Amino acid sequence: MQHEHHQWLEDVNRSIVEAYEREQEAARQANKIQEVGHGVESVWDEVLSDWLPPDYEIRKRKYLLLETEDGPAKSREVDLVVFHPHYPKPLRKKRDVLASGVAAAFSVKRTVNRKEIAEAYEQAAMIRQGMKIREGTPRDHLAPPMFFGLLAESHSWKKADDPKLKVKALVEGFDKDVRTPRDGLDMLCVADLGYWVRSTSIVKGEILRSMRMPLSLAQNIPPEIAELMSGQDIVMSGLRHDYDDEDPLSPLAHLIGSLWGKLAINDKTLRPLADGFRITKTYPDRGGLTFRRWPLVEVTNEHIAKNVKRGFIPNADWQYLF
Repeated sequence: MQHEHHQWLEDVNRSIVEAYEREQEAARQANKIQEVGHGVESVWDEVLSDWLPPDYEIRKRKYLLLETEDGPAKSREVDLVVFHPHYPKPLRKKRDVLASGVAAAFSVKRTVNRKEIAEAYEQAAMIRQGMKIREGTPRDHLAPPMFFGLLAESHSWKKADDPKLKVKALVEGFDKDVRTPRDGLDMLCVADLGYWVRSTSIVKGEILRSMRMPLSLAQNIPPEIAELMSGQDIVMSGLRHDYDDEDPLSPLAHLIGSLWGKLAINDKTLRPLADGFRITKTYPDRGGLTFRRWPLVEVTNEHIAKNVKRGFIPNADWQYLF
């Protein structure tokens, strides 16, 4: 079922694609490249301002001041940042802003290709590795304190038989180099192609052990499957997209729905509308991906691993899906 707000977002998505087509000639002129680029940033700035909570202000072209002593002091320029409501308004005007005051950040491109996706993965990892883990819960270890995404109007694979499979191969390749789930790119939205969102989950060993398979398969089980069924609790993470959906919602609808869901992980006051988007399928709840996997204890700590094993879930910070 398509809800009315899905159509609202479809209309906005269409306007983004139409703007891309209108700017084709200008984008080919060297003296207008910066002007066109700033225009693309403004388009996404307006979209996020219209659809995110009113106290989550969006600003353009900021440098993030990081927290660790053994890495860069600040990030490269970030195209769009979404401030936490508590971040002081006078400080939002500064070129440099505290990373801890930013709820989400985005790289914005007119046309995305392999290079842009690779750079987004690198920037996402560098920023999150520069932010210290807050507390000793699964959320703090597996969900980033600030989400990072790549937004684009179009892509460079127009002549490919299936451009989505190009993206699939790229993100699966880049995910292999992600150090921990909290470092990976969280969102990839291409207005005229599709939307990909990170899914990270804890899978308990007892569930894997309970799986049954035919004897013929068990005798020739691949090493990676044998590892999964060894009984240890693991974490699985990857960028998800439903490649079989023949009538998908617009990429923008899925972006807005899942962005509310992501922000609600770190701000529980957003749960009512985030849940509404989830219930109306605005947040994509299915899709194919190749999960990267880690032993739970490697990406959290022994205290968390022991509590997960004994089924300790006192609150949402200990949930199994982020």
